Amino acid sequence: MEGPITQATGHNNTIVAVYVDHIDIRTGWRSQNVESVGLRDVAQIGIKGLVNVTLTIETNRGRVYQLNRMALPDARRIKNTFERQKQRAGLYE
Repeated sequence: MEGPITQATGHNNTIVAVYVDHIDIRTGWRSQNVESVGLRDVAQIGIKGLVNVTLTIETNRGRVYQLNRMALPDARRIKNTFERQKQRAGLYE
């Protein structure tokens, strides 16, 4: 299994990692809760704020993940990497 292309940490040890075909969101102590979202299932990723950034990941099924108090460069890196992977997969119209 390959490692993540990029990853970042939010508040309360919430870790988001972008892989070639999916995004993992890890929460909890020692990151024991893992939720995987495929590239096709993500509707959009948004960034809000400048200092303590909120990264919002919305899925096609109506699920919204909010990663609070993230550093701006980390949030931008996650968003840009996700968009690049989606373009490579040909999922953008």
